[in-house]
Amino acid sequence: MFVEICIRVKVFGGLDQLTRVINIARRCKVIYRELKVKLQDEKTHLEMDLAGKAEEIEWLMKKIVALPEVLSVEPIPKTIEMEDPLTEVFLP
Repeated sequence: MFVEICIRVKVFGGLDQLTRVINIARRCKVIYRELKVKLQDEKTHLEMDLAGKAEEIEWLMKKIVALPEVLSVEPIPKTIEMEDPLTEVFLP
């Protein structure tokens, strides 16, 4: 199933810890719609708007949660759910 979701990640630390999260995120096979980063009080707040297969997004969230510097991961689902638009459809 193809879904759109926003993932909010709170990380303890600065750019090095943010880079670790982004390195994991770039290996995931999803479409990145928007990426926002806010550095505040020794914490990094990262917000990613993603679109892709639900399995890929679950994989990404599991990998991010496993990092020791990650304080929280909050998925915010959007209302759009559809079949994968990248598959070919053959009409008769």
